[in-house]
Amino acid sequence: MFISGLKKFAIAFVVAVLILVPAALILFSSLEDVLTGSFSKSENEISEILNGDDEEKPGGAVPVAADNTLSALDGDSFTVLVVMTDYRPDVYDDYEISPKEKDAPGMFLREARKTGAAKICLLRCSKETGRYVVVPVSPLTNVVTSAGNERLYSIYTDYGIDYFKAKIESITGLKIDRYAVINCTEIGSFVSALGAVWCPVPCEIYTNGTEYISATAATAAKVKDPGVNYTRLLEVCEDYIGPSSMGLLLFKDYANGVEDELTVSAGYLKGVASNFAKFASESSTAYWGNVSSYMKETDIDGDFFSSHLALIGAYTSDIAKTVNVEGIFKEAGEDGEPVFEVDIPHTVDALSLYR
Repeated sequence: MFISGLKKFAIAFVVAVLILVPAALILFSSLEDVLTGSFSKSENEISEILNGDDEEKPGGAVPVAADNTLSALDGDSFTVLVVMTDYRPDVYDDYEISPKEKDAPGMFLREARKTGAAKICLLRCSKETGRYVVVPVSPLTNVVTSAGNERLYSIYTDYGIDYFKAKIESITGLKIDRYAVINCTEIGSFVSALGAVWCPVPCEIYTNGTEYISATAATAAKVKDPGVNYTRLLEVCEDYIGPSSMGLLLFKDYANGVEDELTVSAGYLKGVASNFAKFASESSTAYWGNVSSYMKETDIDGDFFSSHLALIGAYTSDIAKTVNVEGIFKEAGEDGEPVFEVDIPHTVDALSLYR
């Protein structure tokens, strides 16, 4: 009986060895492959796998600049709202209708031209992260008012700067400390005082003095027609833009539509910030007084400017980041213009990293 049991044990042992040894070899071979594969990756690849890119993720780690040059400087973090209107009374004369005109026979047929905020940008200086953040906002952004839905383009003119600021703050979650509004017709004088602005130009721009178009398939014939008197205002470049600034900022006929518009808006504001950084000295408050004379309205005064001289002077393109408002464009409305529906929670979450 003992011999019989021993034989059974031996047979079972051999079977187990035949099954487990190959399995163990396969297991250790796979483990070796995993370990060898992991440690054969470069240090950068491993870092990317472990850490990911938190800077672009809403709610991720605060993106601190490698060398935070802003943290030790005098002055508090700040957010400035910059607006350019498309008010051009030198070209169009039908913006306003006086009460007397409204009562005149036939005047009810006349519709006043709408002026509005053609360019909207926020400039945020965050000492905590060591970054300047530029947030271009589409004028086509849909917001809710007491009179119903309306685009940001019309809000400034219809409701005034305080209401307009409140809407921008609700979209971005950033408290606006100061604002500056300029009419497009004053951009030329502003740039003459400020100095030409470094900015990318994504495509050629042609003008007849009133409108600004590109030589696309739809408009090439018009541009080439000598009787229409179109001339090339700007060619594709990354250069200093001076007297042509108004045309660049009013231009809309981009291949990528609003996306290129926002890129140019942010790029131009970064160029303006760079110019101010060059003049950040004890005499810059007087300098600001000169350039601010071309503003339609602003609450940036000499005291604010002088108390933030160090931060303004520390601005560089290396620490400047562009963050776009999140959302989607919907079909065009009754006026033919598309509507941008902003995703407020994701936008506020992304920008909260820079508060």
